[in-house]
Amino acid sequence: MRRRARDDRRFTGLTILVAATGLVLFLPPLLTAANDGGTIAGVPAVAAYLFGAWVVVIALVALLVRRSG
Repeated sequence: MRRRARDDRRFTGLTILVAATGLVLFLPPLLTAANDGGTIAGVPAVAAYLFGAWVVVIALVALLVRRSG
């Protein structure tokens, strides 16, 4: 019983950490830093940043769900 409660608290903490990471990745200062008019392989840098940040958040959620069983 105690192990289950500890696992639930850990899962909750990791979920909050992933949400906070997603929040930080999409903050306006980071978005404006990527919006310098440059391109990456022909794609505007801000679009590449948004896609990359989205991929990171999805990957973190996938890892979290896979580890939770």
